[in-house]
Amino acid sequence: MATGLILVLIVGALGYLGTIYTSPALILLSICCGVMLFLGYGYILYMMLRVKCRIQIPIVMAEQEEGVMICAVTENRSRLPLPKVVYRMDYRNSFGRKKRKLSIQAAADAKSSSRMSVEVAAKSSGNYTFRLVRVRFYGLLGIGYLTRYVRYEERLSIMPKIMPVMIEVGLASRYFQGESEVYDDKTGGDDVSEVFQIRSFQPGDKIQNIHWKLSAKEDELMVRENSQPMGCPVVILLDISGGQKETEKQRNHFFEMVISISFGLVEKQCPHYIAWYDEKEHDLIRVRVDKEEKVYYFILLLYGAVQSREKMDIALLYQEKYRGETAVTKIEMNLTGKLIVAGTEIEDFAKAEIRV
Repeated sequence: MATGLILVLIVGALGYLGTIYTSPALILLSICCGVMLFLGYGYILYMMLRVKCRIQIPIVMAEQEEGVMICAVTENRSRLPLPKVVYRMDYRNSFGRKKRKLSIQAAADAKSSSRMSVEVAAKSSGNYTFRLVRVRFYGLLGIGYLTRYVRYEERLSIMPKIMPVMIEVGLASRYFQGESEVYDDKTGGDDVSEVFQIRSFQPGDKIQNIHWKLSAKEDELMVRENSQPMGCPVVILLDISGGQKETEKQRNHFFEMVISISFGLVEKQCPHYIAWYDEKEHDLIRVRVDKEEKVYYFILLLYGAVQSREKMDIALLYQEKYRGETAVTKIEMNLTGKLIVAGTEIEDFAKAEIRV
């Protein structure tokens, strides 16, 4: 718009000088420039109505510091070429405070679609939101432009690095039999609330486990074998509440710790709970992690969590919500990179042996 204003002033000045000095040449030049200016901006306005602009991210998940292509897609539905269009967008990490800016210049031939890309290396793990803010349409000579303000978003999840962790699972955790809604599908147990299987009576079976109706139907003694609950001996509490003033490096370290320790426990076949407070839900969120897919699942949930501005006592909230629940080991982490395992602070999780 500033360029357009300057052109209007130039046209006006030419017309004014032509009138003052009674110069037909200056007056004619002023009229010609005015007509060209009018046609030029008419062309830009027409293209704004006939061109559709959006951004696109080919992948929705990438690794930390991996280059990701951000595409500007220009769909020209007119019979005229679009020589220049500039996309202006900003992006930020859901756990970060700094907003970054990004620009992409593109063009499109008549009745065609074009894609221009720029590579972005996300140095921090987290959930990124790329927001298209405005698009500038330029004329044939690339001098004047008009701006269209838009609202278009794309999201990208950057996974933290997974570090090797030395984890030792003790007998108490290995044979933990706490309460759970998940049951072992390979072996039976003593939980009468869930039936593992019904089978023929064997010496040593309890009389109260006999299924009398089925026994009468099958004409032999049949017994109910109870299920074995698969409890979680380890609870990981994540403090993502506000007021910690963590640096970007500390926040990356936090996510590396969370995913590395969780992966390590999964590799050791040690199911565990991971919990944090989500301000959006006004509640404590808990996820049971017992296989690799669940690790990525809880990380994506954590990325989408809204941090509370006030400092929250996660351990107290967990205790109040899950009263009477027991665990062998409690692990606590916060955004500044602090790690406490069973009451003992760990300085370097990648070098220490974590016993649960």
